[in-house]
Amino acid sequence: MKRLTNENIEASGRYIMNNARYLEKILFGHYFESESPEKVIKALKMYQNKDGGYGNGLEPDFRLPNSSPMATSVALQLLDGLNEHSDAQAQIESAIHYLESTFNTEILGWEATSKHVNLYPHAPWWKYQKTTEALTFNPSAELLGYLIRYKQYLITLDPDYLTSLYVEAINDATSIEEHELYCIIRLYYKLDQNNQIKIIDRIKSAYEELVNVNISEWGSYVPYPLKFIELTKGELFDVQESILDANLDYLVDLIDKHGFIPPTWTWGCYENEWEIAKREWTGILTLKHLMLLKKYNRWT
Repeated sequence: MKRLTNENIEASGRYIMNNARYLEKILFGHYFESESPEKVIKALKMYQNKDGGYGNGLEPDFRLPNSSPMATSVALQLLDGLNEHSDAQAQIESAIHYLESTFNTEILGWEATSKHVNLYPHAPWWKYQKTTEALTFNPSAELLGYLIRYKQYLITLDPDYLTSLYVEAINDATSIEEHELYCIIRLYYKLDQNNQIKIIDRIKSAYEELVNVNISEWGSYVPYPLKFIELTKGELFDVQESILDANLDYLVDLIDKHGFIPPTWTWGCYENEWEIAKREWTGILTLKHLMLLKKYNRWT
């Protein structure tokens, strides 16, 4: 079993403090030095627009300053864990109103971004194309989860009705893509027990279809076990202990080699802006995986 040394941890911390965004610097301090939820909430506020949604490059792969449902989902992932604070609740309430105002009745969900994304540097996979398919899961399934949790802020949308539609759609889906499953897992933990029971088998089967346990391929953009497991509470998926240990060892080796964890993808365009996004992603990924390694006691 491999563990991070004190030197590894210090090197990763230096990378984050010298190169990451202000948000990740604050998050690093919050999780590894002294808890400071107020600072995290204030840092997130910098990305929130007047309409209540989030933009301004919060999702680094598109530099759109305008609000988008996708960027708003990123903010809510963090705010959801700080929701006992009144300032976080204020941001959440505004974000829920934004989601209500951007809900698309034709697709019974949200388009990830708007056509304005094309006006700013972005990864090619974020080029806007009008969504015509109803009940897609990325990011709509995750966003539905936040409507369920914070339904006291809703005015027009009925989260119970939408839940029934999405639970049925998840079970009927013949295939579920990697990022869709991440969103469905986040929804799962916002559902009541009855609805959790209805989709748990489909979630588990999707995991088995998607998870990549080939160690030699983990250096590419593949869904290795911890990408799913990090989103779960308890033992939602059956994972061989040897595979989990190998995945943790892989992350330790990455940090030992680089002092950070770089992205395994590239834009292939907008080279100057990609270098900025790459540095931001490296800060995000390094922080995320430090937290995972700490959770699994992989620290000296």
